[in-house]
Amino acid sequence: MATTDRQATTLALAHALSAAERGLAVIPLSRTKLPALRSPHRATSDRTPSDRGTPRHDVPGPTAPVCHGECGRFGHGVYDASTDPRRIRRLFAAAPWATGYGIACGLHPHFLIGIDLDTKSGTDSSAALRELALRHLFTIPDTVVVLTPSGGRHVWLSGPPDVVVPNSAGRLAPGIDIRGAGGYLVGPGSRTRHGVYSTAPGTARLAPAPCPTALLRLLTPRPARTTPRPRRRANTARDWSSSSSPHTRASATPACSGRLAAPTRTASAPICPPL
Repeated sequence: MATTDRQATTLALAHALSAAERGLAVIPLSRTKLPALRSPHRATSDRTPSDRGTPRHDVPGPTAPVCHGECGRFGHGVYDASTDPRRIRRLFAAAPWATGYGIACGLHPHFLIGIDLDTKSGTDSSAALRELALRHLFTIPDTVVVLTPSGGRHVWLSGPPDVVVPNSAGRLAPGIDIRGAGGYLVGPGSRTRHGVYSTAPGTARLAPAPCPTALLRLLTPRPARTTPRPRRRANTARDWSSSSSPHTRASATPACSGRLAAPTRTASAPICPPL
């Protein structure tokens, strides 16, 4: 028997409440996998055509601060996420068309990191992850794995509280997307236009496993390093080598200290190892 929209909403709320009991902050999603609640700042009466559809607090300008829910209303995407059952019920009551739920990444207590292994691009993202693991000497531990309707997989990992993992698409390898701070994962049990998300057999009761250290290094880009320019000497090699007097050349030659100079990093040196 086909699932009605009301049944899908009821099931999504039940799954969301169950996830919240495990410490996972959730928001309602529509069938498109987008947040079900629109921004409360979408006023259009005094907007220019280019600004319409943009949350008012997000319109560029010196007097337009970004609102992450400080206004107290729903409709701020992942910033609405909560583990409070009463707030979750209010979120779903405000979005009776919701058929799924999203799980916010990067929040206490799990600091969730999602490894999205996509198959729609025609690439073997699972093989790419195995190659990365062999090259950088890490293994993916037993953890929660969510199966997507398109045949992909979401691998859930837990990060350290003091490390911010950014979202990325294809940076590690083609077909591998990362969901970190400010992102969310579609929760198992969610119904979308393409089907239902479900947990892989044997992983539903697992907790997100700690992210391997070597993989965590790949997920967090190193900050750019700036190398100070060496000071220019008063008498350069060209100055003293072109002098006509041998006495002048000898006096201008730098004295040898008997030590080898340490190699210097140049600005063109690669900051991150090749993937």
